[in-house]
Amino acid sequence: MPSAQSQTLAGILRLRVNVILALILRDMRTRFGRSHLGYLIAIGWPLAHLVSIVGVAAFINKVMPLGTDPAIFVATGALPYILCLYPARMIGQAIVSNKPLFLFPIVTVFDVMASRILIEFITAFIVVIIFGSGLYVLGVDIVPLDATVAMSAILATVFFSISVGVLSTVITSIFPFWGIGFVVIMVLLYGFAGVFVLPTSLSQGMRELMWYNPLFHCVEWIRSAYYEGYGDDMLSRSYLLWSAATALLLGLLGERFVRGKLLLS
Repeated sequence: MPSAQSQTLAGILRLRVNVILALILRDMRTRFGRSHLGYLIAIGWPLAHLVSIVGVAAFINKVMPLGTDPAIFVATGALPYILCLYPARMIGQAIVSNKPLFLFPIVTVFDVMASRILIEFITAFIVVIIFGSGLYVLGVDIVPLDATVAMSAILATVFFSISVGVLSTVITSIFPFWGIGFVVIMVLLYGFAGVFVLPTSLSQGMRELMWYNPLFHCVEWIRSAYYEGYGDDMLSRSYLLWSAATALLLGLLGERFVRGKLLLS
């Protein structure tokens, strides 16, 4: 027979899972309106953004600086935007937007953050799947040369997004208007991530500045799965992972120090 301790642990885990699932369902229903159909807006918004970026850029630049299909070149650059900026921004608002729920003792900070992380990446991957399926139907070859590299790049981008989102949650609890600054910073980082240009076409000084941008390495890593030899000169997987780990550590430590403020401010 299982010990009382193991039964207690199983009960705690089951309770936390049930709370997180309830928070996910609540988020899906209340994000836009009072119906589950409102969740379609949460999917359609970033999907429309992604389609616009790729469509406009591919139309303007008939000849891409790499490869033969402009849609692939732009899409591999735009993908980190969907997998990083949107989820990280919404994760950063998790505590502020769900503060009334802490009136219920059963709901913890971890539950709210975990539920928001899960719903945001479910949404992000739905967007990516729909967009990829659309490209495939239009005759675009979306299969990467190395599927393992593509998957590892996507997971690394997700890891970075979660880490930045957790850190942003803590900062937002101290500086309520941080959300605006966060969007500005992320857009600037994305603007200097080499989405529409090859780094080799830029000056040495610009390339050195871009190297310190973690989103740049997200783009380079994803593109390295589609173009043989791409990123060999500038891509640093370790820098991206260490940046993500550092942001996550700072976020978790910050949550411990300001937990009372998160719940009472």
